[in-house]
Amino acid sequence: MARSPGTGAMCPDCLERRIRSDLAGSGLSFVHGVSDSPLPFASSAVVQMASDGSDQCIGSQKTCGYFVLVVLNGGKTYVDTKKCENNPLEQSLIFKDDNHCAVQADSSPGIEHVGDLQSSSSSNNQQLTVNIITKLTPVYYLGRVATTEIRDLMASYMNLSIEQDVINSLNLLCENTISGPAGLGFLSFVGFSAFDDIHPSGLVRHPNILPVLAVVESSDCCYMFQPKAPYTLENIMHYSPEALCSDWHIRFFIYQIMSALAYLHDFGVHHGNLKPSTILMSDSLWPYLSISDISHVKQNRGFGGPEGSILNSCCAEEDCSSRSIFASFNLPSSLDWSSHFKRWWTGELSNYEYLLVLNKLAGRRWGDPAFHPVMPWVIDFTVRPDENSDIGWRDLTKSKWRLAKGDEQLDFTYSSSDVPYHVSDECLSELAVCSYKARRLSKTILRSAVRSVYEPNEYPSSMQRLYQWTPDECIPEFYSDPWIFVSLHSEMSNLALPSWVTSSEEFICLHRDALESDRVSQQLHHWIDITFGYKLAGEASVEAKNVMLPPSDPSRPKSIGRRQLFTKPHPKRLISTPHSAYHNKVESCARCQRKGSNSTTDVLLNDCNPPNMFSQVDYLEEFEQATLFMELQHHLNPIYSYSNTAACCCSSVKYLKRQFSDQEVLQPDSVLSVVPDFDFGSYLECFESDDSSSIGYQELLRWKQRSCSVIEHHANDIFSIGCILAEIYLHRPLFDASLLAAYKETGMLPGALHELPVHVRLLVESCIQRQWERRPCSKHLLESPYFPPSVRSAYMFLAPLQLLCTSGDRLKYVTKLASEGTLKAMGEFAAEVCAPYCLPFVSSSRLDVDTESCLRLLKEFLKCLSVQAAKKHILPIIQKILQVPEYSHLKVSLLQDSFVRELWKKLGKQTYIEKVHPLVIANLHNSPNKITASSASIVLIGSSEELGIPITVHQFYH
Repeated sequence: MARSPGTGAMCPDCLERRIRSDLAGSGLSFVHGVSDSPLPFASSAVVQMASDGSDQCIGSQKTCGYFVLVVLNGGKTYVDTKKCENNPLEQSLIFKDDNHCAVQADSSPGIEHVGDLQSSSSSNNQQLTVNIITKLTPVYYLGRVATTEIRDLMASYMNLSIEQDVINSLNLLCENTISGPAGLGFLSFVGFSAFDDIHPSGLVRHPNILPVLAVVESSDCCYMFQPKAPYTLENIMHYSPEALCSDWHIRFFIYQIMSALAYLHDFGVHHGNLKPSTILMSDSLWPYLSISDISHVKQNRGFGGPEGSILNSCCAEEDCSSRSIFASFNLPSSLDWSSHFKRWWTGELSNYEYLLVLNKLAGRRWGDPAFHPVMPWVIDFTVRPDENSDIGWRDLTKSKWRLAKGDEQLDFTYSSSDVPYHVSDECLSELAVCSYKARRLSKTILRSAVRSVYEPNEYPSSMQRLYQWTPDECIPEFYSDPWIFVSLHSEMSNLALPSWVTSSEEFICLHRDALESDRVSQQLHHWIDITFGYKLAGEASVEAKNVMLPPSDPSRPKSIGRRQLFTKPHPKRLISTPHSAYHNKVESCARCQRKGSNSTTDVLLNDCNPPNMFSQVDYLEEFEQATLFMELQHHLNPIYSYSNTAACCCSSVKYLKRQFSDQEVLQPDSVLSVVPDFDFGSYLECFESDDSSSIGYQELLRWKQRSCSVIEHHANDIFSIGCILAEIYLHRPLFDASLLAAYKETGMLPGALHELPVHVRLLVESCIQRQWERRPCSKHLLESPYFPPSVRSAYMFLAPLQLLCTSGDRLKYVTKLASEGTLKAMGEFAAEVCAPYCLPFVSSSRLDVDTESCLRLLKEFLKCLSVQAAKKHILPIIQKILQVPEYSHLKVSLLQDSFVRELWKKLGKQTYIEKVHPLVIANLHNSPNKITASSASIVLIGSSEELGIPITVHQFYH
């Protein structure tokens, strides 16, 4: 029987069936599960919604959205729906079964007391989970699966309208008018000290908290809907570390995480699960914390079993075809590489399971064709595998790419390329995965990933042909899933099996036996070196003809890539796994029918004695090599928490609350009178920053000495921040289990701390103090001199632009701030950082009503940016607008003599002549619109005085 896959997790087939059943008709289609373990068991899933509500998107004709469904244990009894009294209300929101919003009353108006969870019952935990969610972010609660409401909510998110009230309030604030609590609350999040006493629980989302779009009840669970973030910090650190391109950007990033953490702590909630994989990031690398990763919410994720118990079997359905696949797995859900390595080296863990562990460590994801787990091909399918014969076995000392292409072609590629390389940057492409799984994937996916025109006869028809065709490696399904060969498409035949088997079950048995054989076990370390190890870099990669094609833009964020897990040769396996330890298909396996076993399978795996085929000396040498290898890999077992105990999520603290009346969730605020003591000028003063004075060591030291925490669970979050900050700079984790144990016992700090810049080391040391009371609280950390004034002002400037509202309203807001001199006040560098967040509003503008704002924003950035920054950020936008053949009011506005003169003064005449002037001429010569052509002609007449008529005539005719 398989070990429990994790709390309430299901196999992919059961998860898909359950979601399809519970959310039928919602327009959502299952994409893949999201697993936290090396195995494909999951309690959350990625789903896709077509804008027209159809189950799938075809090509690029429809706008598609990806969301994550997080399963929360508990159904109809989940939420306390007791209506509050008419007394003043504390603002912790709960939601009623009839889809109406209620507000939970508190015995002490304006103050909340949150009890210790350790004494709570299961039902109280379930209620507290929803209360935590609704306290921290606006959420729409559906007491039943209502497909129309689900589709409307998803459409609202995709149309960027769910936080329209907040941006409206902020735009009124710019006119010294405050509309409802939304604008005030948002300003309190981003550091405007005038409103520090406002805590809009559940009414306004913090800009660094991932939105929760809805919580939907089914019979025995709730589904929490969240948008899918494209990256995590773990992705960035492993696959594109240069994306965090400067020390300032790292500080800005940490400041945002600390702002979100201070928000959680202010409401008495600690995260408890902070690590690089739980810090989500947008395309612009704006970071988010997800409520679903908060320790208490995470502990209550998953499907419920009978009578509310936690599901502890991987397959919930009795007729699930995957039940037999996962029944023999002996792999815990934890990701402790060192223990897995020991078990694999001594034969207790199979090759298949150990490779799944390495795949998970390398970031590969079950169900994601772009980054699917990879396995080695071990036979070529020409003959039945026989360990006593060399025929038919694959050479594991060479990559599949090298075997397919040949050394001569790889040598030519390496010698003739501008940047020398042998192989592409991926050993298992999305094309290969979808071709392998073509029989089981939808035609929509095949059209998207393989070929736009679906032609079933073009897919390899047999395993042998597939192996010969592909330069890529194998997938786990060919070693475990007999259904992978069976076609769901009537026009596509089943994947043909070799002639030496009679069924797909028999093939899976023999193929898995080949993977677990002594022959493969004694060579597998070579394949690991090539795929995950030291032959990915340096001279070893050149000798192995395994030099990868480098990315064209290293600073571009990536969520996939090759992660080098090991820098030294991987040890050879000591002993193979007994057949009976990984095989349970007795009826389909001839080997299981035979009595006895070979000498390898007779070894007692828990014994410390070496196997008979080794001498004592040989065994000791192998053992010493394996031990030394493990000691070098502490980065594979990172620890980010000082305390490993499962503590409660909320602390027994009091905090002041602002009181609001009962209201519908997501309802726009009503207009309030002007707040007498609010001054827009005071708000603008917050953007003034001067980073010219360097951070003094003594100043940081004095700040550190004033640090203190009052809540242990919050201090543990600060410890996690220190570990993450150190890892960003070091490019490796600060602690593993042994280093943390030594630190706890002796106070000896890891030697890696001395590699950090002085100012970073001081901050990290403060965060990881052994005595939790000496660590800074989150708000004190935000005030650290480590964060220069420009970080704070840039955050205040950019945070409102992350609101889920129309681009026109965000453009209006940012233009108002820029026009009041905020960009100049922040300084040239901060303005350049803000440019990539602001200027896309100009290039994407389609409405004439936005033209004035676009033009004003461009002019403000032209004033504040350096010449190089203007060429990088503004010039491409101007070119894009002028290249569009259709008329636009914005294009005509750009073709005004005054703006053009400002542009060439900033860019320089030579850049203007080469990059912009030809586009002005093209708008005169080729534009079908008379207004555009007239504007271009006026610009040319004016510019001829400065540039000279010969240049203009020359460009006109060339």
